[in-house]
Amino acid sequence: MRYEPGGWMGRRPVAVAAAALAVALASCKGEPTGTGQPTADYGAPIAVGSGTARSYLLMQNGVPAELGVALSPGALDSLPTAAKMGGYEYLVPLPADNPTQYQVIGLNWNPTGHPPAGIYTVPHFDFHFYMISLAAKDSINPANPAFATEAANLPAASYQPANYVADPTANAVPLMGLHWHDSTAVEYHGQPFTRTYIEGSWNGEFIFAEPMVAVAYLLTRPDTVVPVPSPAQHSIAGYYPAAYRVSWNEASNEWRVGLVQLTH
Repeated sequence: MRYEPGGWMGRRPVAVAAAALAVALASCKGEPTGTGQPTADYGAPIAVGSGTARSYLLMQNGVPAELGVALSPGALDSLPTAAKMGGYEYLVPLPADNPTQYQVIGLNWNPTGHPPAGIYTVPHFDFHFYMISLAAKDSINPANPAFATEAANLPAASYQPANYVADPTANAVPLMGLHWHDSTAVEYHGQPFTRTYIEGSWNGEFIFAEPMVAVAYLLTRPDTVVPVPSPAQHSIAGYYPAAYRVSWNEASNEWRVGLVQLTH
C-alpha cells in the first residue's frame, strides 16, 4: 500500500447484506480436520462483493500454525470499481479464541491498484494483519501533531527484515502506517506483480504483516507457499510466519491467504 500527498484510505466496509452474512455461520468455530490433524476456527463472516470473507486459524498440537483470510467465490464479484486511495477497507473479525498477537485484520480492496505506477496498479487485495488494537490503528492519523515524528521513528536494524526498504516517511498511510517492501521482489525486477509480502511499521515498531495478491493471480487458483525473511528480533512477542500462502481450498470452496508456519 502506498500513500501520496492528498490521498486517503477508505475507513469502513460498505453496507453488509444480511443474506451474505448468513453464509458459513454454522461453521464459525472449532471445525475438526481429523484426529491428530490441525483444527480450524473461524471468525464471523462479513459481506465482501457478492460473497463473504472470514478469518481462519489453524491450531496444531494446541498452538497456532496458520492465520489467514478466506474469500468465497462471490467475494470477487460486484466489488467497487471507482479508484480510491488506500482502497476500500473491510474489517474481518478474528476467531473468538485467537491466541496470537494479531488483533485486527484489515482487508483492503484496490480496484485500480496503488502506487508505484506500473508495479501495483492492477486490481488486488491487501491483507493486513495488525499487531495493535483498532484504537491504536485509528490513532495513526495526520490530525495527531506527532504523526510525522512517529512515522519517521523507524524500527532498529535488528528488527528489520533483510532486503526490506521503507517508503519515504512522507508517504506514511493514515490508519495504517509506514510500508516496507522487499527490494528483491520480482515486481521490482521487470516481472509482473502477482503476489508479494509487505511489512509495516509505526513509531519504532513493526505493527503489521501484509500479503498482497492480484485478482488475476487468485483466479488461477494457486497453491503457493512463499518464504518470508525473519529479523534477528521482534519487538512484539508472539507468533511470526516463516512463509505466507495463497491457495484455493477445494474442501471449503474458498481462496485462502494466510501467514503460515507460525513460530513463537
